[in-house]
Amino acid sequence: MPSRDEENIVDKAIGNPAFDQLFGYHIFFRRAAIPVILFLLGLFSYTLIDSLFSISSDTNLTISFVIVGLSLGPILNLERYMGVLLSKK
Repeated sequence: MPSRDEENIVDKAIGNPAFDQLFGYHIFFRRAAIPVILFLLGLFSYTLIDSLFSISSDTNLTISFVIVGLSLGPILNLERYMGVLLSKK
């Protein structure tokens, strides 16, 4: 059985107009799309580095991890900026 606090969290998310942005897909975007974007960016950067440079696989993996790590902040800020723009409408 869910506790009383868990029920309140769900009720706050459902009744909150901030989550109505993006036609109700805001929660999906935060929970699913951002990790998928990061995963695809990692695959793309690994493939691009592997095709352009002839270095070891471990080095390619490390460089792609760094690229994905450095892109995490800008992706989250872009999502936050989209939320601000959509809330002004």
